[in-house]
Amino acid sequence: EENPIWFTLNQKLYKNESNSYDYNLVPFLSCPSLPCWGSSVIVIGHEIYVLGGCINGQLTSNVFVIDCLHSTFRFIPSMRVPRGCAAFGIVDGKIYVIGGYNKADSLDNWVEVFDLEKQTWESFSGMCNEELYKITLKSVVMNEKIYIMDRRNSVVYDPRKSVWERDFLLNTYWEVGSCVIDNMLYTFGFDCQKSVYRIRVYDPRVRVWSFVKGVENIPMMLKTQGSRMANHGGDLTILLNLDKSGGTEIWCIQVALERRGEHREIWGKVLWSNLVLTLKNSSTIVQSLDVTI
Repeated sequence: EENPIWFTLNQKLYKNESNSYDYNLVPFLSCPSLPCWGSSVIVIGHEIYVLGGCINGQLTSNVFVIDCLHSTFRFIPSMRVPRGCAAFGIVDGKIYVIGGYNKADSLDNWVEVFDLEKQTWESFSGMCNEELYKITLKSVVMNEKIYIMDRRNSVVYDPRKSVWERDFLLNTYWEVGSCVIDNMLYTFGFDCQKSVYRIRVYDPRVRVWSFVKGVENIPMMLKTQGSRMANHGGDLTILLNLDKSGGTEIWCIQVALERRGEHREIWGKVLWSNLVLTLKNSSTIVQSLDVTI
């Protein structure tokens, strides 16, 4: 849809005709609509922060917060400049927002910081010495560092040391639908040796990619376009976006993770998998978030 719709994963268990348990996605009607594209969306506890995005063809600097526990929302102080597809990350109680517009238009505000305790935006003294494309595809935080993927590069920023660096190995397999669990990056990956899609994981401390073992044959992993992963209470939740004759089916797979053996390899076990939503129109999953309530 032109205006994205919020859904929440209903985890109330009920038995279906095959005597197994089902989950489903249900509309979360109390949430305001996201801008049509370009918002940066951050989860902090039971709240969702929505920063910037495009409304009626114009970028906005607005920021609003959705309180999922009380089903309310509020606006907080706006950013200094309008942004779309900006990079972001939370480190030491502060939200760092990076880029999302033409750098030449406002060099001083390329990076700005929101202090969650003071509820104020602060100027940023550090300078980005890495070339970033204005549209960010994905940003995550691992080990208190902000990892940014744009259309060209993968860049890492350490706010504590105000240091920027490249991570060329990360850029090799990183996909938009990825997520972070326990400071490890999980994403979709193709195993050339076995000619199947699998779950790939990146350890930023040693800068090594590997495959998650034990879940080599997850159904429909081939259909990763527009699909998303999320950290759901420490488990890996995969939302598969499947085109079906002009409509959309969304399947959900929940995978438990653990480390095994001398080399601490990561193994997965599928806990459950089923169809959670059917839509008549072609649709895409914009965001997948884990909110603590």
